[in-house]
Amino acid sequence: MHVSVTAPLWVGLLVGLGFGLPAAHWGIGNPETVIRTARLLDRLIIGCFAAVTAMGAVLLYGLHALGFAMHFGPKPLYLWGVLLGGLLFGVGVAISGYFPGTEWIALGEGRRDALYAIPGAILGAAAWTLVYQTPAGRWLTEAANFGDLILTGDIAALRPGLTFAVAVGYAALMFGALFYLPRYSGGNSSSCLRHLRRCSLEDGDRARAADTAAALREGTVDLVHDDAPKPDDGPATNDFYARRILVTAAAVATLVVAAIFLRQIFGQSTSYSWLVGKLALPGFDYTAVVTRGIGWEPLTDVGVMFGGLVAAVLIGRRFSGFRRVLPPSWRNRFGPSTGRRAAAAFGGSFLVLFGARMAGGCASGHILSGGVQLALSGWVFTAAVLIAMVVTARLVYRDADWRTVPDGVPAPRPVAGRRFSALPLAGVAVVALAAMAGVTAWLTAGAATLSLAAVLAPLAIVLALVAAATVAARS
Repeated sequence: MHVSVTAPLWVGLLVGLGFGLPAAHWGIGNPETVIRTARLLDRLIIGCFAAVTAMGAVLLYGLHALGFAMHFGPKPLYLWGVLLGGLLFGVGVAISGYFPGTEWIALGEGRRDALYAIPGAILGAAAWTLVYQTPAGRWLTEAANFGDLILTGDIAALRPGLTFAVAVGYAALMFGALFYLPRYSGGNSSSCLRHLRRCSLEDGDRARAADTAAALREGTVDLVHDDAPKPDDGPATNDFYARRILVTAAAVATLVVAAIFLRQIFGQSTSYSWLVGKLALPGFDYTAVVTRGIGWEPLTDVGVMFGGLVAAVLIGRRFSGFRRVLPPSWRNRFGPSTGRRAAAAFGGSFLVLFGARMAGGCASGHILSGGVQLALSGWVFTAAVLIAMVVTARLVYRDADWRTVPDGVPAPRPVAGRRFSALPLAGVAVVALAAMAGVTAWLTAGAATLSLAAVLAPLAIVLALVAAATVAARS
């Protein structure tokens, strides 16, 4: 049996939407979630990534062994560039609280931070385009380049049966680790796999779960008017981590593998360099490299942003309306200065994208897609990112209070906004998605490469919806 598919470019919108919905619902677009990961206070993202790569590797190489043709795309392991890029990426993530893709989720959620982070990211991508032109840039990407290696060797000489067996072993190791990994630091009763059966949270885990809910809802508006209770962000049992992380990880792993089967790996940082090349640096060597290899990445970013908006309005009901909300870890360490936080979001995101483009990938391209493919470059990048994140977070945040509402601080007042029925809002989302898919399919039909217009058209639709939601949230 041999099954081969190459999907059209517009399908990237759906891939992005499929990732943006669960990621936004779990709060990954909130910089505090990422900062707490860097501080090792909340290991949700670590657990999710480990489970996704474990399930995804088995699914990917199992399907390939059965005859499904995959558009493999492990990143090349040019050791020094991947290492240094990963370290810079980790430093930037710990400071800003953002990955390249989560900045688009944050913009869809109406987070003011995103207005500072995205320009910093674009400038970081532009800086790497300039550095690539120099001898130092070429050395970083050419020295110690071992090629497209996965755990069993060069991807060009892939042995399906052996690689599937290795994937099963890798999954067993990951789930063995997750069996003992508690979500919150200091906790021992909220591990991923030991608590698939319902049981009560310990007091410490219960307090952290409640504070996580407070951090996710701070400064947000529920725009939906109905009699149903709000989605539960603070469950009383620890299967909220064990069961939901497995369901979410299975869905994301399936999405990552589906993307590889349909057209290409799932990645998001390339879009920044592509945009820079289109708008400002068209004649540079790195722009030519990116343009030759670009696929649906910019469209997946638009889809991710749309998913963040839909999740914030209809599912998690946590739309921010670009209000002034600082991440609690940052606020408790550096105070209420908006300017200082804006500089951190901008500068940190600059490092994130500069490092990502130096390394040839980011959290989605290296850690998720690379991890699913068992790519050695992905593992090297992940190790560098984790080390840099943890060390930087320790230096930056020190022992600052992690709580959203520390002792002696009054709780924030509820935010008011206009309320709408869920059904009309869902209808608007469906119509918008159909319009985006239709116009993108029309603009990319028969095109050899992705045009700027094919990205700006659906982006304009999402931005218009975000603006409308912001008006409603502030009225």
